[in-house]
Amino acid sequence: MEQHTLPLILVINDDGVDANGIKALTEVARHFGNVVVVAPSRSQSGKSHAITFSNPLRYRQTYHSAGLKVYKVHGTPVDAFKVASCDILKGQKVDLLLSGINHGSNTSSSLIYSGTMAAVIEGCLNGIPSIGFSLADNNGHSDFEPYKMFVYEIIYYAMRNQLPPDVCLNVNIPPVAKEEILGYKITRQAMNHWHEELEMRTDPIGRPYYWLSGHLGDEDKGEDTDEWAVRNNYISVQPVQVDMTAYHYMDKLKMWGL
Repeated sequence: MEQHTLPLILVINDDGVDANGIKALTEVARHFGNVVVVAPSRSQSGKSHAITFSNPLRYRQTYHSAGLKVYKVHGTPVDAFKVASCDILKGQKVDLLLSGINHGSNTSSSLIYSGTMAAVIEGCLNGIPSIGFSLADNNGHSDFEPYKMFVYEIIYYAMRNQLPPDVCLNVNIPPVAKEEILGYKITRQAMNHWHEELEMRTDPIGRPYYWLSGHLGDEDKGEDTDEWAVRNNYISVQPVQVDMTAYHYMDKLKMWGL
């Protein structure tokens, strides 16, 4: 009798292995195959594509049952991917990489800073179909249960339609009741940027230190963007490519006479 091997699914995040979002994502992922969770030991939000190479990397297994293994990595989300691919899953074919569900949106320029999406892009760079999920709510105690059906649907269609090797997905979910979500929008990245502020504070012994804060601008008024979709109660599904070359400018650059 022919045996069918279940898909191997790697789950990563940037909020830490114990975050509610990754637990919800893992529960959904288990409907599609065998799941291996490899995630940072603590929050690594905003780490983007940072990797650790000047300090030792450490990890350990924290859970093991039929169809599910969980590992905790003392490093960044991309470190977690590299630990998974170079050691934990070495020699095995990963059929799908899922990252999230992030506590907070990864729309517009936040995509560039996101550790959640960095893991997705790393998977895409290595030829693995990859999807990042974010809930536009920064509350660390958010209830992800109402959104699991949407996550399931996107994974189902992504596996059915097969993402091309150079494209991954950035999915952002509005933080509203399930009944208020109006559907899906295929979007582009809003061209906004963060307006940073550096607040100076003083420690107990009188020395200054600084706290970075700010807000995401609203320069891009397009109604086809990820920001517009989330603000208007749609789930934003954005195709992201790894190649950052500005092809439209190559001919003009050649005219510089370099």
